[in-house]
Amino acid sequence: MSDSEAKATLELITQKEKKNFWELTGKNTFRLGRGKTNEVVLPFSWVSRRHAMLQREGIGFFNIIDLGSSNGTLVNDRRIYTPTRLNNNDQVKVGDSILVFHQDTAEQTADENTEDDLEDATVAFLQTELVTILVCDIRSYTTLSEELGHKQISQLLSYWTRKVSSIVKKNNGQVDKFIGDAVMAVWKETPDCANILQALKTAVEVCVFSRKLGKKIPFLQRELNIGAALNTGEAVRGNMGEGGQREYTVVGDVVNVTFRLEDMTIPGEFDVIIGDYSFNHLPDASSCFKPRKYMVKGKTEEVKAHGCTFKDLYKYLKIMLAAK
Repeated sequence: MSDSEAKATLELITQKEKKNFWELTGKNTFRLGRGKTNEVVLPFSWVSRRHAMLQREGIGFFNIIDLGSSNGTLVNDRRIYTPTRLNNNDQVKVGDSILVFHQDTAEQTADENTEDDLEDATVAFLQTELVTILVCDIRSYTTLSEELGHKQISQLLSYWTRKVSSIVKKNNGQVDKFIGDAVMAVWKETPDCANILQALKTAVEVCVFSRKLGKKIPFLQRELNIGAALNTGEAVRGNMGEGGQREYTVVGDVVNVTFRLEDMTIPGEFDVIIGDYSFNHLPDASSCFKPRKYMVKGKTEEVKAHGCTFKDLYKYLKIMLAAK
């Protein structure tokens, strides 16, 4: 067995399920979540559809990354916001579920260069940057899925994700991931507020496209609406995996808060919610956004945020972008 295939497993110790033991072998990336497409499936209400990801590095160790889950991921009772290395017998807590990570470290034979290799891998794996995160989520998705059925909802999502990807790219952003009915996109910091304006412009364009989707897809008998949240802050960006199989992702508190804020959106009242940092870096933002404070999971203090309707945001962007 090679270093990269050193035996590792996850064991669920809190609930009695048909499967409570998973071998982490044969690939480098293992997703954990409620959805059936995950490699580690935990079918509980406190687990997000795509909750966390375990990533094997080339020299054999594993990192765990929270994927913007609703309830967060804890390692040895400490909530994680950045990729965190797992050691033998570490406990991973997801809501009421506790899993134990096992890895036979005796099989991970280290040569004299291992310490240098680990240091190089860590540098390649992590990069802290100031970024703007945008999350757009299709409203009433569960009801829509029941109405359309598996085949048609799959067709709808396939078309929606392709078009949303092109909208993000056109506005100089990068799609980090699609999580079921939601998209998470990222913009790097710019000297002015251009990245924040581009992210807001993307949200408006995704809204307009989604509402008109019924004209493109005959079986969609309702107007498709979205909620959106935007937040700016430091995040960890990294290439996870090996060689051409690397998966680029962004993790951190700014990501988690963005997903929490999106959950707070209210159709027709606060279609879009932005974080305080983003608000403070926009010109004349108070002409569009109204202040709010929210208690979000994982935070002991209220989070300052600001909301508006898509209609008001469209008017605001029309003025701001014309002035540039």
